[in-house]
Amino acid sequence: MKIRLNFMVILPLLAVLATNAAFWEFIYGPQVDQEPEGVKLYTYLLFAASTGALVLYARYMEPMVKIWMWVVLAGIGGLMLESYANQGSWLAYPHVFSKLFMLLIMFGIYAFHRRFGLPSMGQVIGVLTFVLAANLLVFHRDSLSLSAFAENERGFGSSSAYLFVLVTLYCLNRYLTHGGIRMLLGFFLCLPLIIFLQHRSVWIATAVAVPLDLLLLRRSPGARFSFSKIAMLVLVPGILGSLGVTAIVLNSPEVVTRMQDNMEDMANADKQGTGSWRLKQLESYMPLVYERPIAGWRLEGFEVPMQFYDPSNDQPMWADRTGHHFHNFYLDRAFYFGIIGILMVLLVPIVRVWQRLWQRGPMRPDTALLIAYFGCLLVFSASYDWSTYHFGLLGLLLAALAEPEPQSVSLPPLLTPEPDTEPVPAELMPA
Repeated sequence: MKIRLNFMVILPLLAVLATNAAFWEFIYGPQVDQEPEGVKLYTYLLFAASTGALVLYARYMEPMVKIWMWVVLAGIGGLMLESYANQGSWLAYPHVFSKLFMLLIMFGIYAFHRRFGLPSMGQVIGVLTFVLAANLLVFHRDSLSLSAFAENERGFGSSSAYLFVLVTLYCLNRYLTHGGIRMLLGFFLCLPLIIFLQHRSVWIATAVAVPLDLLLLRRSPGARFSFSKIAMLVLVPGILGSLGVTAIVLNSPEVVTRMQDNMEDMANADKQGTGSWRLKQLESYMPLVYERPIAGWRLEGFEVPMQFYDPSNDQPMWADRTGHHFHNFYLDRAFYFGIIGILMVLLVPIVRVWQRLWQRGPMRPDTALLIAYFGCLLVFSASYDWSTYHFGLLGLLLAALAEPEPQSVSLPPLLTPEPDTEPVPAELMPA
C-alpha cells in the first residue's frame, strides 16, 4: 500500500498559523492577557526555520522576490550595526528587530512552496475551521449567547476573528465552482459568526473581501454564476436574516441596541468608540513620524517616551521602554522605519498582484481567494498591526502568483472581463 504524504506540505503554514491565540490557547489557556513567553520563543524558532528554508530553497525564488529578500537582509544587517554602535549589542530591542524578522517567515513560506508546490487549501481550511470551532466551544462558548453580544463579550480577539474571513471566502469559492450545500452552509455560518464576534474592523474587511473575491472569481473557468446559485446566496440569507431579526427584536431588544451602537461607532469613528481611540493615537505620534519620514526612528523609537495617554485617566497607555503598541500597521512601520518600512513590506506584493490582474488568462479560485484576502488586509491594516500569520499567508500568496495558471481560454484583463460563451476549437488551443 502506497502512503501519500502530500498533506505534509501544509505543515509549515500551519506552524505559522499556530502563533495565533486560537491555537495556543489549547496549551496556555484563555486567561492570558499577553502573549506567553513560550509563544515568543516559538516565533523565534520560526525565524530560524525560515532562514534555513531560504538557505535551502533560495534558488527557486523569482528574481524580483530574491532582490527583495536581499534588501530586507541588508536592512537587518544595517540595523544590527546600528544596534552594536549605539547600544553595544547586536540585537538590542527585539521588539524592533522582530518587525523585520517577520519578513523572513514570509520568504520562508514562499521559498518552501516554490520548491514543493502549493498546499491544498481544502486541508488548510479544514484544520483551521476545526481549531476555530473547537476553541470557541471549549474556551469561549459563553460568548456565543445573545446576552454576551449585548454586553460586548467578544470571546475571540480581532486577529482570531479575522481568520474566519479566510474560511468564508473558501466556502464561497467552493460553492460557486463545485456547488454543494455543505459549502453554502459553511458560508452562511461564518458570516453570522463574524458579525457576532463584534470586531467592526473585521466587518469592514469582510465587506471588502467578498465583492473583490466575486469579481476575481469571474476569471476562474470553473466558476458558474448561475441563477440558482446566486438566488441561494441572496434569498436564503434574506429570508433567514429577516426571521432572525424579527425574533431578536421581539425577544432581545438589547441586542438590537448593541447593534445600533456598533453602527453609530462606525459612522462616527472620529468621535466615539475604538475608532476615536485609534485617531487619538495617530495624532499623538504623527509629529514624530513627520520628524523622520524616510527611515523612521528605528531603535531610537524604542527609547522614545510614550506619547499616547489613556483618555480615561490621562496616564501613559503603556510603560516607557516596552515598545509602542500601535493599532495601525501603517503607523507602526512609519514610526519605526518610515516610508521605507512601509514599502519594504508592501511594494513587491502590490506589484506582483497588479501584474497578475493585468495578465491575460484564467485564475485559480484559490489565487482569487488569496488576492481578495490580501486586498482586505490592506484595509484591516488601518485598524491593527499585522499578526505573525499574516506574513505566512502573504508568502503563500506570492507562491500562488508565481505558479502557472491552468491552460484555458484567454481572458482580457480584470477590468474588462468577457464571459466564455462558446467552446474553443481544438486547433486554437495552446500547445
